Amino acid sequence: MEEEKLAKVLVAVRDSARYASVADDTVRRIATASLAAARGDVPDAVKRTKRGLHEIFGAYLPSTPRYEKMLGLLREAEGRDQIRDVLSRTMSSHASTKERLPILDEFYGAIFERLPQPPKVIADLACGMNPLTVEWMPVGEDVLYRASDIDSRLMAFLDEALTVLGVPHEVAVHDLLTGPDPAPADVTMLLKAVPCIETQQKQLGWGLIDAINSPVVVVSFPTKSLGQRSKGMYRTYSSGFAAHAEGRPWQVDELEFGNELVYVVQK
Repeated sequence: MEEEKLAKVLVAVRDSARYASVADDTVRRIATASLAAARGDVPDAVKRTKRGLHEIFGAYLPSTPRYEKMLGLLREAEGRDQIRDVLSRTMSSHASTKERLPILDEFYGAIFERLPQPPKVIADLACGMNPLTVEWMPVGEDVLYRASDIDSRLMAFLDEALTVLGVPHEVAVHDLLTGPDPAPADVTMLLKAVPCIETQQKQLGWGLIDAINSPVVVVSFPTKSLGQRSKGMYRTYSSGFAAHAEGRPWQVDELEFGNELVYVVQK
């Protein structure tokens, strides 16, 4: 009976164009928890599932981007300035990446000068549109960029966009609550992802910093909400990171940019 109810919830959510491209693992996990919280009430579980998906996905992409149009503009762009202009307009459709646009040169300049050596492989987990910022990263043309997120449409777009940009890459649809990508990388980006994971499963977000197969992890936290309210977020995340890092043999550099607190962690 519970499996039948879960199937009904999954069908109802999948019928919504808004969440049709979210990873199956993610939808099933949230739907299962929602059905339990709703005590088996299918309509209530559908509402709870959509609310949960909004919190971890929909809030960051208020509307589905026009991916084909963006790819067309990118293919037509000539020269660095035009390419960056198209990429900036594209990234502005993602709420989290949009906040970083005015400071990209400063952001990556400060981070990369703290790396022990230039990376050959960069992993970007729960990436959103951040892989497009590779055009602002001081990296060589042979760097391999590996990106993953829970949105299949977004990952298909990034696959095409990075191909147009001539960036060697791999993309995957992956839910971090099933564990980090086991493949090694020189540097892994985990930007603003820990709080989102923590809302779904306590301690898993912090544990990812340890579990990620990289000698360097760049982990960041928002210091303001998407509505631009601080809510004591800097204090919460800085103290949370300090508590997690205590006793670990890490070298840590702390940086702050606008609405983002960044830690460059060398394990």
